[in-house]
Amino acid sequence: MALYPENTLTGFHASVHKYKVDMLEMDLQLTRDDKVIVLHDDSLDRTTNGKGEVSRLSYKEISQFDGGFRFKNDKGEFPFRDQGIKVPLFENILEEFPQIFLNIELKGNNRKLIQEAADLINKYKAENRILIGAGKFNQNKQIHQILSECGHYLSQPDIYLFGILGSCGFGRKYWEKFHVAEVPLHYHGLHVYPLLRRAAHKMGLPIIVWGANDLQAIEKLKADGVDGIITDRPDLM
Repeated sequence: MALYPENTLTGFHASVHKYKVDMLEMDLQLTRDDKVIVLHDDSLDRTTNGKGEVSRLSYKEISQFDGGFRFKNDKGEFPFRDQGIKVPLFENILEEFPQIFLNIELKGNNRKLIQEAADLINKYKAENRILIGAGKFNQNKQIHQILSECGHYLSQPDIYLFGILGSCGFGRKYWEKFHVAEVPLHYHGLHVYPLLRRAAHKMGLPIIVWGANDLQAIEKLKADGVDGIITDRPDLM
């Protein structure tokens, strides 16, 4: 179970200042008025007391909602309700964390989002501390073109191919365009990490693993010498 509401400044500040993480992971969406916000879902329903699709709402409308409203701790309590937590702008992150590395996923399939995010990254001269990509193949390809100075990871289709071809030693020239293999521990119930780890080793790519949220899994990844772990539980690191 996560310690703080996801994709919020409260969670990010605790991760950096209390748990001393090296990198923050986040998801970006685009509002109706072309503001880049930090939110995982296409809608506000799961994490806030608001409703509606992000793309149909302005940031002024979105900022009225409580970003900590839905978070429940292991006691069934809602400790972050009415604490002034909002859905942050991406620019808030760039302003408040000028030295921290950022691991970013652009959601949807929107070239405008890529350009707006790129403008902000360029404004804050943050290219050399950002690892960025998208799950969708075409979106990820466009990110490579527009944000060529940032670090890049594999799209979801690339991960499938990487596991199949990379683990057999095929496609080295293709995988060279990526800076890191960012892969799941499990996928649809399958323990895919060992196959993807073998592919990363054969292709010489650093590997970052996400989805490890218990001590046993985290300790196993540490023992394997992975290059990074994305977790909801920085207190276990």
